[in-house]
Amino acid sequence: MIGGGILSDIQKVKTNSAPAKPEHSKVTVYLVNNSYLVWEPETAVFLRKEYGIIGVCIGTLPRKPRQNKTLSLPLQIMKEEAVMLHIGGVIDIVEKQGMPSVRSEEKYVSYLTSSYKDQNEYLQGSIFRKSQRFVDKPVEEPAHLNLTGDIDIAKPPYHLQRIFHRQSQEFWSQTFSNVSEFDLSDSEKMRLVALQDLRRRNYLVTSGTKFGGDFLVYPGDPLMYHAYFVVKVVAKTFKMKANELLAFSRLASSVKKVAVICSVDGADVSYLSLQWSGLK
Repeated sequence: MIGGGILSDIQKVKTNSAPAKPEHSKVTVYLVNNSYLVWEPETAVFLRKEYGIIGVCIGTLPRKPRQNKTLSLPLQIMKEEAVMLHIGGVIDIVEKQGMPSVRSEEKYVSYLTSSYKDQNEYLQGSIFRKSQRFVDKPVEEPAHLNLTGDIDIAKPPYHLQRIFHRQSQEFWSQTFSNVSEFDLSDSEKMRLVALQDLRRRNYLVTSGTKFGGDFLVYPGDPLMYHAYFVVKVVAKTFKMKANELLAFSRLASSVKKVAVICSVDGADVSYLSLQWSGLK
């Protein structure tokens, strides 16, 4: 049973059914190229606070796009998380259907051009105001940079390349349709069952791919805690080779985590923890 920071022995537990229907209105998650994305900051905060959905930010910062140390929206969540929330009536998942019409493309280019101009004016004003700190006699703020003609969205001017252009949800809403059916593989179905069980136990879960597992399991918010477990989800009848078992255990031990084999049989979930102790 999971508890006290250590997962030991094997215990079978019954996974809860879908979470109770929420009283609030549904929020929207966008399915783009098989990725489940959250674009609105309010939605990202809501899912994290109310449902423990951590996800990972994959966007760049508006003023610092050429770095990946600190990232921004959109927030990408796991497919299993999206399906779990959809089953629980928490989110609507929408997917863009087909290519936009020529008229829509022209309207979107016009929107981006206007957005670029507005943001450029703001940036120029911000730079001017900062420059006034270093002069003895402030001068009147000049007229904003007058951008004439259309801007090539594919190749914007250099001084606009660092400006983040946001996508208009209202503009694109007409080209999205709801997703209600999911094509889940056997491994995805097992990970969904395991995820539901871990969330029922009040653990927070993120992707464990970079540590050789399916999930990283946290006892609380990842901003305050390190992950305790690296979980690998397998079928109950799965036979793991000895060298694979040792490799998984050693890898988890090297990053100071407990390796956990989660076996799924229908709605039953069993856990086996592995800790490398070495030889003396």
